[in-house]
Amino acid sequence: MSRQPQAPSRILFATDLSSRCDRALDRTVQLGQQWRASAVALSVIDPATAPQDLRRVGGPARAPLGVAEQRLRADLAVQELPFAVRVESGPVADAVLAVAEAERAGLIVTGVARNEALSRILLGSSVDTLARRASVPLLVVRNRVRAPYPRVRVATDLSDSAGHALCWALAAFPEAQVTLFHAFDTPPHLRHALGQGMALRNAHEAALQQMQAWLAALPLPEAQRTRPRMALETGDPAARLYEHSQQHPDELIVLGRAPRGALAQLLLGSVARQALDIVEADVVVVPHAAG
Repeated sequence: MSRQPQAPSRILFATDLSSRCDRALDRTVQLGQQWRASAVALSVIDPATAPQDLRRVGGPARAPLGVAEQRLRADLAVQELPFAVRVESGPVADAVLAVAEAERAGLIVTGVARNEALSRILLGSSVDTLARRASVPLLVVRNRVRAPYPRVRVATDLSDSAGHALCWALAAFPEAQVTLFHAFDTPPHLRHALGQGMALRNAHEAALQQMQAWLAALPLPEAQRTRPRMALETGDPAARLYEHSQQHPDELIVLGRAPRGALAQLLLGSVARQALDIVEADVVVVPHAAG
């Protein structure tokens, strides 16, 4: 790692002005206050697909960007965190990424509606693109904000990208309980030779030793190194994360992303993609280059 990650000092809140982003706005305010960070609110209008109500309001046609800015400022007027406001035109993901770079944002926050078909549509396009291409962490908010995240669960495949995601989470959430989650398999030949119970114990012990060695090799202060609790489970990682999120929807799930940023390079292969789709907790995808 080239530098030690830090809590973001500037947050970009990306909204489509629909109710599905209300929770993301509330979380942006909470995190901005927690980190004493500045914030930018962004809405992007694609003229070719702008909703009819952004083109006509009470009669004569109006400029979509002007209507969007009016709505955005109205949404922000009651917030306890000052926002800079930007409204852009063009492809959504491209505009969000450009503004994030121009504003030097350390985190992008957006939302999807929980248990709605629209969330799947959104994740299949703009959010999916942001998860693959953003050079800073992307936080996808599903749940209501009741308090700062009390617990943070970092998924690891024992890669450098997972190590960077853990370092980022420890720096960003110094008061939270951090759990390091790793899923492992029991090799079939061990089950055949030793029986299910003994094979599971052996595989668990081997995975634990690998996890401890991986953690010990990370460039962390000793106080940080002892913070994470370790959780090892067998089976499909995305399924285990989904099950856990059902029981603990107030917990933040942290996934790393490999440097090249292609979808196939998301941490744990398809796990991050599945997790973005199915888990019921908020999820943050941390690119390897994030600081």
